Amino acid sequence: MKYTKNIYKQGKLEDYSQIILVSKSPRRIQLIKKIADAQSISTDIDERKIEQQAYQKYKDKPLFEKFALSCCEISKAKIAPLKLQKNTLYIASDTIVINDSKILNKPKDYDDAYQMLTSYLGKTHQVVTSVCLQTTTYQEIFYTYSNVKLIDKTDQSLQLIKQYIDTNQVYDKAGAYGIQDINPALIDYIEGDICTIIGLPVSQIYQKISKGQK
Repeated sequence: MKYTKNIYKQGKLEDYSQIILVSKSPRRIQLIKKIADAQSISTDIDERKIEQQAYQKYKDKPLFEKFALSCCEISKAKIAPLKLQKNTLYIASDTIVINDSKILNKPKDYDDAYQMLTSYLGKTHQVVTSVCLQTTTYQEIFYTYSNVKLIDKTDQSLQLIKQYIDTNQVYDKAGAYGIQDINPALIDYIEGDICTIIGLPVSQIYQKISKGQK
């Protein structure tokens, strides 16, 4: 798995009778249903605070790794407030977009979205999705990443970006776009798993939880 980095594993995934996705994201709910029946819940955490604490914790790491590990800390923190049930597998994830050595979060307004989207033109940026798998006796954390390149900056590409922002689909997404709804004419190429960009690397999750059931 070229675009996957395993971070932590403790215990062994034993048989489980239910899966709980710790997310209310419609995109993640749709993806998890491709591989398993799952309930969906959410927890309320201060993601930016956890992110800043992680930056300090991993301050000596290379920049990309520091950002990816901070993403992992957020996934882990989403499960932490829960009272874990027996025979239940919890799955939490977080997605970040990295461009020009910065993490780009959800845009605040039209201008912020426009600035983010135009900053991708003509170059490659990274999308990282971290995953925490957890039961009462097991925890595994990993992240996957994809490289995305948009086409060069032209009057046409700028117009396509404006049209996309006008759909109002940008404001609930890290980095101001969803790969599944952005105009495909803007995409030059993608390296890695497209589900990482959408927000849940279902293939990697399936491989890990299937091994646990053997």
